[in-house]
Amino acid sequence: MKTLMLILLIAVLLIASMATWFIRKEQENNIGNKFLRLIKKFDAWQMMR
Repeated sequence: MKTLMLILLIAVLLIASMATWFIRKEQENNIGNKFLRLIKKFDAWQMMR
C-alpha cells in the first residue's frame, strides 16, 4: 500500500513538472515571437520614412 502511494505521488509530481516545463517553453516562444513582430513593424516603419 505504501509503495503504491509512493509510485502515485512520484507520477503526479513528474506529470506536474513536465506540464510546467512545457508551459514555460511555450511562453518563451510566445515572447520571442512578439519581439520578432515588433522588430518587423519597426523595419517596415523605417522603410516608409
